[in-house]
Amino acid sequence: MKPAPSRAASASPLALRVIHGIVFGGLTAICVVAGMAEFEHLWRTQTQPFHAGPPPRPALVLAVLATVLGMGVILVQSLRGRSARLLWSLFVLAGLVFTLWDSHEGPVPGRSTPSANLKILQVARALHGRMVEELQTRGALPEDAESWQQALQQVAQGQPTPVRTRSFASLPFRIQKVDSLEALPPEAPPGTVFLYVVEGGVAYELQAVGLSPEGEPWRLQAPNGEPVVFRGAYNPELAPASGEGASVPP
Repeated sequence: MKPAPSRAASASPLALRVIHGIVFGGLTAICVVAGMAEFEHLWRTQTQPFHAGPPPRPALVLAVLATVLGMGVILVQSLRGRSARLLWSLFVLAGLVFTLWDSHEGPVPGRSTPSANLKILQVARALHGRMVEELQTRGALPEDAESWQQALQQVAQGQPTPVRTRSFASLPFRIQKVDSLEALPPEAPPGTVFLYVVEGGVAYELQAVGLSPEGEPWRLQAPNGEPVVFRGAYNPELAPASGEGASVPP
């Protein structure tokens, strides 16, 4: 029967453990830095009511966690005076390789609040351009929200907003009809376009809800701090084919 290995036999030289720890600690640091944006985005998605952009890349998150786990085992074993098994070093190396490969294209586009607000503003502007032309051609617009919702979906090409909930569900563009833009409902998710139509459909006003830096719904504003409101009104003096209506740009 073989005798059990002694503590001295299973111990690892201090110099070897220090070199091992420095090398793999540096590799782990590179991996963490490369994947930190995913964890920061994951934190925002769960601490804010809404956030912009695609959800964190799960494979990249797991690769960073595997690297940190492998380095943790190496550190614990080093403090115990032993070298970690080869498997844990491979964990660090594999996690680093996958992290660098998956993040080589740089940050994921569309995760910033300004980019989400710009997209919402572009869709609201496109809706305004479409409806003001129709107003000048027909002389009046439908007053029901369903007709405006269909037009909104067409200018958005059926795509949702760039804004998502904590469960990563995309918020749709939606029309919400109001009696006046001076007294808007206190709660409306980003991507909502408030609509006020004058009786008879001869004029209208649009205002979109975007996303604040804190992840709250926020009425889009111009650089001067004034709300961005798109207005259209029928002008019988303009030729119907011109596609121009009386409007006030943001």
